[in-house]
Amino acid sequence: MLWQMALVFAVLSALGFGGGNAVFPQLYADSVDVHHWVTGAQFTSDFALARLSPGPATGIASLIGFRVGSLWGAVIGAFAMFVPAALVVFVIAHLYDRFNEHPWRALFARAMIPIVLGLSWVGVIFLGRGALENSTTWILGAISAGVILFTRVNASLVIVLAGIVGVVFLR
Repeated sequence: MLWQMALVFAVLSALGFGGGNAVFPQLYADSVDVHHWVTGAQFTSDFALARLSPGPATGIASLIGFRVGSLWGAVIGAFAMFVPAALVVFVIAHLYDRFNEHPWRALFARAMIPIVLGLSWVGVIFLGRGALENSTTWILGAISAGVILFTRVNASLVIVLAGIVGVVFLR
């Protein structure tokens, strides 16, 4: 099971253009719907924990890995999620610098913007599936989204405060 998880994470890592937010919908589908490594609620809580911790949100791979295979699962999950992406970035950065004067470089950068934004919003929808269970969670989610989208309040602070409110009202 750990090697299957490593393969899934490695493919997502290598093909995850746009960062962690771009891979979350597929990571959710693979981890929850296809392989049943975690439940939707576990994925959402692991996502929140990964967002609160220092480093990239794709640290969720180590949390899912831990649920699948304890300490070795966490190590394999983190390795599989980070190493392929690092190799891809290394190669692309080398090529990007090598073709510095070519006109396609600016076009490519502009073309990636709507793709990354679209993939990020799809990630929000998939994460909401596991978190929005009743009217209280819907209201809390809407308020949190509004604060994050329309103010300059740090998203980590919003997540912590929403967690506290959730504990008080969802006991």
